[in-house]
Amino acid sequence: MSASAFSTASLGSLPLKSSAISASSRLSLSSSAVPRRAHAGGLTRVRMQEEGITPVQRLTACLPYVLPLADGFEWGRYVFEQVPIMALPFVPLFPIMGILNLPFVSFGIFIFLFSFVARNPEIPRFVRFNTLQAIYIDIALIFPQLFKSLMGATGGLPAEIGIPLTNFVFYCMAGSVSYCIIKNAIGETPNELPLISESVDSQMPF
Repeated sequence: MSASAFSTASLGSLPLKSSAISASSRLSLSSSAVPRRAHAGGLTRVRMQEEGITPVQRLTACLPYVLPLADGFEWGRYVFEQVPIMALPFVPLFPIMGILNLPFVSFGIFIFLFSFVARNPEIPRFVRFNTLQAIYIDIALIFPQLFKSLMGATGGLPAEIGIPLTNFVFYCMAGSVSYCIIKNAIGETPNELPLISESVDSQMPF
């Protein structure tokens, strides 16, 4: 696709994975949780838990990030056109993307992860933290999707602006998920994402 082809049509060709109902529901769920402060004893307990992270927990903690990877794939279309090899890590996700495209499947998985994993104290904090952080990254993708819809309805953005913005969203998503997976692989909590990690940490001091 050439730069001049970036218009309302190209914006419309990017599939919106979250419907208006799904987006508003996700935002209302995330804002309904009241932040809590972690005290010194809680921080000590968290450090003790991190020391006992098992390989199974590390793998399990990485799985929720499939959701933002699948939802954020569409933002890499211009990157993939320039560097096709960058699409290779997403190839195993294609079947999952097909399932998530089915009506209400993505939203149902979101509800399950939020209600039965991230908020379940019986599950190790390391897994719960990563689950909620993956949800927050996925929620963050809603905002550029809404902006894209708004710009598409008003005539679209010039290619000189639209393509860099699209690439920026993809790089932010891919960079955040890559950071989280690498930290999980070495058994460390990925709690240094700006804004997102702080919000997640405030939800689960234990």
